[in-house]
Amino acid sequence: MHKNSNKIGLKSYLDLEQLLHVYKGSHEENRTFALLDKNKRLTSLKKLLVWEERNRYHITDELNSTKYLHYLKLFTSLFGFVLLLLGFSTGFALLSYSGAEPVNVIWLLLVMVGLPLISMTLSLLSMVGGSWIANFFNHLSIFYYLEKVINFLPFANKVELSSLPISSRLSRWIFLQRIQLFSLLFSIGLFMALLLTVVSKDIAFGWSSTLQITPETFHSILSYLSMPWSGFAPSAVPSLELIELSHYFRLGEEIDTEMVKHADKLGAWWKFLAMATLFYAIVLRLLFWLMAHFGVQKVVEGEILRLDGVKTLLKQFDSPYVSTQAQQQERHLDVTLVEESHLEKSFEYEYSVVVGWNYTEEDLLLLKDSNRIEAKTLYVVGGRNSFKEDQVVVNSLDGKVLLYVKAWEPPTMDFIDLLESIIEKKEVSFVDVAPLGTVTNNYHSRREDVEIWLRKLEIIESEKLGVIDV
Repeated sequence: MHKNSNKIGLKSYLDLEQLLHVYKGSHEENRTFALLDKNKRLTSLKKLLVWEERNRYHITDELNSTKYLHYLKLFTSLFGFVLLLLGFSTGFALLSYSGAEPVNVIWLLLVMVGLPLISMTLSLLSMVGGSWIANFFNHLSIFYYLEKVINFLPFANKVELSSLPISSRLSRWIFLQRIQLFSLLFSIGLFMALLLTVVSKDIAFGWSSTLQITPETFHSILSYLSMPWSGFAPSAVPSLELIELSHYFRLGEEIDTEMVKHADKLGAWWKFLAMATLFYAIVLRLLFWLMAHFGVQKVVEGEILRLDGVKTLLKQFDSPYVSTQAQQQERHLDVTLVEESHLEKSFEYEYSVVVGWNYTEEDLLLLKDSNRIEAKTLYVVGGRNSFKEDQVVVNSLDGKVLLYVKAWEPPTMDFIDLLESIIEKKEVSFVDVAPLGTVTNNYHSRREDVEIWLRKLEIIESEKLGVIDV
């Protein structure tokens, strides 16, 4: 059993594409589906999704979505875990401290802030730019090459990506979404390594560069980087004094005596490094992941509407199955004058209730739509209904009633009893009986079938009864 879901995503897109190759439904079935009350208020995309879930059983082969999503989940889980460990180990390597010299803050900033900002800039260009930028970014990534070998894993569910309807645009957004996730996991590993190292070791941080950077210039740069949290976490903004104290040069084999004297203050850098990693590498990356996630969602919705057969399906949802113009005008016959005299009259088009004898609810919806009949309520009687169920329907009727019957089926006494019960109700002002032909004949009834019904209904003498000759 498939679990119903109103979420539009890769699964629904792949399932719908596969279903349309084996089954598209008839105009009658698709229009009836769209007329159901629970489906009327749905958007076109949601209708397609519900229609796909309802007819998915027509797919006898394994679902493409099952294979592809298994592959996607395997790739994401495997390399996501690897990236988390890689970030963790990279953090420990960068923070390794022997006591001979301080940990260089500039190296940490390049990895914790610089690389994420460069990566997010390329991601943003790929999102708003052309496909060539995304392809360039794609080929720069190690994940592009790792993805090529995923099918060789013994526990992988083999999937031929080229056979799937994944357009280059959709593939680009899926890649961008995964890049954001992998980068986020790498940064979380870095952040965890920083916190664990600070808690378990006493580290002295410093900064050194071959470039002629003065403490004042470096302080200005770090102040700009600290602007997002300087208002609520001022202690995480390096002061000019701290920057001056932690500046060291690689001349000789000993640390400057001034730095050694103030070694206890050099550890204060960790607050800035933690906030910089948290904001630039984690929070911003999470925002980019959300952007990519909604981007994938939007692209999938667009790709669904471009699938072969979807336009026809939506047209069948919205257009009546049977033409509203009959081959001849419907005639409202007087049941007491079968052959010689009759009054020509079309459907009233406005009835309080439409009742179908031995029809289904879907049939009535299609008939109402085809004949443009305005009615507040639709009821099904006869057929599988019990006598009590039919009586409940009769008790609820009032005003003008349109009663559909199948012209090719001769009227039974059960039907006559039901019709008399309806006519006897004071609340019912008029009853039109409409013997209908088959769907293939556009519901037009044969003359000989209508005459059989007229002769049978002659036994009911009532001015409240009429017969529609369709």
